[in-house]
Amino acid sequence: MNSIYLYEGPFEKGDKGFPMIKEAARRHAMENNLNFDFDQAQIVREEKGKPYFLDVPLEFSLTHSGQLWMCLFSGKPVGLDLQQVKSLEYEKIADRQYTEEEQHYVRLWGLAGFFDVWVRKEAFCKCTGQGLFTEMPSMADVNHDLYEEIIWQGKTYCFTEIPMADDLKCVACSGEKMDIEARIL
Repeated sequence: MNSIYLYEGPFEKGDKGFPMIKEAARRHAMENNLNFDFDQAQIVREEKGKPYFLDVPLEFSLTHSGQLWMCLFSGKPVGLDLQQVKSLEYEKIADRQYTEEEQHYVRLWGLAGFFDVWVRKEAFCKCTGQGLFTEMPSMADVNHDLYEEIIWQGKTYCFTEIPMADDLKCVACSGEKMDIEARIL
């Protein structure tokens, strides 16, 4: 089962936030009858910074925006991104960082469209473990629609939108469409 644990309030970031990830993982394991010992579990980072459990077959992806913290757990590689839709020079960023198709999508949908693309890029990078501005597929097609599924380097990646508040965009990325249960931490 894929589960997202949510927390609203102050929290530690970076390596100092690992105990919160472990607590959410402990709850996920207990609720899904998984036999993992998270007291001894160690979280380490891949070369490009993606955190993972050493010697525990549980994948996770962490995201936060403002006071909202979220962690997605799955048996397969996953990526999760949450962004608060806020005013910024999105056209300039899109012109520098987005593909032609993505730029057109942003011109059609404005600030919300910019964040639709951004959360997909972030979730994809977290799922694959690569950097944000490295080579990656377009998140929009030639018809200026967002992809729900892409094939990149011979692997399929699916995007699952997670409904939040009007000013929040959230997307999960995995090798397949996901059913996700949300839980409060």
